Amino acid sequence: MRLTLNQNLPAGIIDPFCGVADLVHLCDKSVMSDAKQQLARALETALAQYAETMGEAFPILPALDVANDPDLWAVAEIDGDEFRIRVSTGTADCTASLWASAFADGEFRKSFGIATGADASTMSHISLVWLMLHEMHHFQMRHFGAPTARQPSQASVLKKHGLVTRTKKSASAHSSDATEISLIFEMRADHDATEMLLDAYSSDEWLDLRTRVAAISAMMMLIERADSSNQRLGITHPKAATRIFQLLGHVIDMPVIAAHLELNQGTDSQPRPDNLPTQAEQESFAAQIVIPAFFDAVSLANITSAQTITDDLGSATDFFHDVEAVKLDHSAAPNELVTVGAQQWADLVALNTQISW
Repeated sequence: MRLTLNQNLPAGIIDPFCGVADLVHLCDKSVMSDAKQQLARALETALAQYAETMGEAFPILPALDVANDPDLWAVAEIDGDEFRIRVSTGTADCTASLWASAFADGEFRKSFGIATGADASTMSHISLVWLMLHEMHHFQMRHFGAPTARQPSQASVLKKHGLVTRTKKSASAHSSDATEISLIFEMRADHDATEMLLDAYSSDEWLDLRTRVAAISAMMMLIERADSSNQRLGITHPKAATRIFQLLGHVIDMPVIAAHLELNQGTDSQPRPDNLPTQAEQESFAAQIVIPAFFDAVSLANITSAQTITDDLGSATDFFHDVEAVKLDHSAAPNELVTVGAQQWADLVALNTQISW
């Protein structure tokens, strides 16, 4: 996965940029604002990434509605036979602003920018691509239907999912059960969008992986910041620390995922030695990428003045203690974990087992 705009796409995929702009609900390309161009380009890249990963086009071309609104929000919704992603210009502007601030910070620029060779424009684009993949996966995972659950009251689900919805909802939408289902759906969409953006592990692409992880973390923080200021609608997503806990838990496993997938699909009793990274490589990956990715997240939280996210992440020692705990015991109870993010993650994993389709 390269996140480039000039890839050779499979048959049936729209042409880069012009195809998107012609088919989504945007004004004429000649008068499109920078924010609208950035959002259209992010959707185009997300669609190309889906096609490259899955070997086929996304099942439906999303209609992209870009609203001139300085606030940060995005909504995925079904309107008849149409799948629409509505997003504000403020989403692109806030993302660009965060990354401009990050790269203006000398310490961050030295520890991340110089180390990875990334710049603010590239990071802003990748963050927006992940957001588009997240919204696309609400459609792909059928989150617009009604699941069944142990409790009948848990079957109430909205026909739209978004980081901060701008439409009014009935009081019943704020029930505890509906909120819990919404949080679980967001975690599911996070998981699949993250897998698609991070792609398969390669020992040649460690620094590229670090940039993508940081881009995802940044968007999660922006969403929490928007959520926390959204008094009328209340919390719509899990805590940023919870989502980053899931994110880095996946990253830690990336060196061995391919080998174990092959094992499950084959007849071998053990992963083949040539397909399983050595212990030394796994330890080097953790030291050079996973741990720095945690501190990238802490730095971004500090840059955005998000002290609550820093507190919820906890210290590196406590964070990785919790990661290890849940890997050893997937049913670890929240009271067995130290950090706030890990505790909410464990709560949601337990609730997830109660929902089926």
